[in-house]
Amino acid sequence: MAWTTTAYTTLADVKQMLDPNITNVDDAFITYLIGVSQEAIDSELGYSFQQDGTVGTPALRTYDGTGDYFLWIDDLVSLAAVTETYYNTYLAGGTTWQAGAAQTTDITADIILKPANAIALEMPYHKLQRNSGLNFAAGVNNYVVSGIFGQPILADQTYPGVPNDVSRACARLVVFYYKMRDTAYADIVQSQGGVRQHFSKTWPLDVKQTIDNYQRTRFYTHSGL
Repeated sequence: MAWTTTAYTTLADVKQMLDPNITNVDDAFITYLIGVSQEAIDSELGYSFQQDGTVGTPALRTYDGTGDYFLWIDDLVSLAAVTETYYNTYLAGGTTWQAGAAQTTDITADIILKPANAIALEMPYHKLQRNSGLNFAAGVNNYVVSGIFGQPILADQTYPGVPNDVSRACARLVVFYYKMRDTAYADIVQSQGGVRQHFSKTWPLDVKQTIDNYQRTRFYTHSGL
């Protein structure tokens, strides 16, 4: 996920978790690791606790129509517009395919967001249907959807759109990546005061458990909501 409109954690939170007395000598490195950790969490989940686009400046996404009565899209909070493009491709002289002028139609008024009541359930929309009952014509990059993509922002959260345990997991992951430097990026076992400590390059178990709680299971059928 390239866009980072909502930070999952802050430099101050990471330094508090790492060492409240830490100097600012590594601030740039820690800030870099916040972005790395956030992207790692997004990649693990397949979605992001952020929003891309605003009401004034909607973000754009392009999709292929599949000839079905619904169109799967990225997580969407609110819709601005949907356009459908038809390419009049024809066979010229019986030997060569030619692309005629493209015809683009605004079909926003015909669009219904699904699943029903998604925002009331504090979840994003993720597919479109047409009120007219028409299918989304099969094609390549023939549908452009604009709006605010991402996750709903809840007013009662410390980090808008980011659950508190995910914020903590991100800060914890930053600390993990930061401490990895002390091990020369290798798996190590060391003893301190009679206690054997093991450092592995895999994610800490508590981070993995937290992120796993937000994994989604989607079933793609022809009879969806």
